[in-house]
Amino acid sequence: MSMDNINNTDRTIRISSDVLRQVAALSARDTAGVAGLAEKNPVKIINLGGAISVEIRLFVKSGTRAAAVAARVQQTVKQSIQDMTGVTAVHVHVEIAGMQEEI
Repeated sequence: MSMDNINNTDRTIRISSDVLRQVAALSARDTAGVAGLAEKNPVKIINLGGAISVEIRLFVKSGTRAAAVAARVQQTVKQSIQDMTGVTAVHVHVEIAGMQEEI
């Protein structure tokens, strides 16, 4: 389990990449239009030295606009990670793995 160092003004907080992946996955799943996450390696966290980049593979619900769903996921994941952990997600890349009914 890797740990990311997040610097605060007077201390360093260590947050595991697993925690960041879980926050990203939960917030992505709860976003309107998301049917579910890809089965293999749906969320990847890349440490950028105090901030992170997130890559998410997901399925959108049939009949939704994939680009609009992806934009909502980007906003939701960025905000959730910031609110829950204090870590800044500089980039949130969303890969649409396909369209399907909710899984």
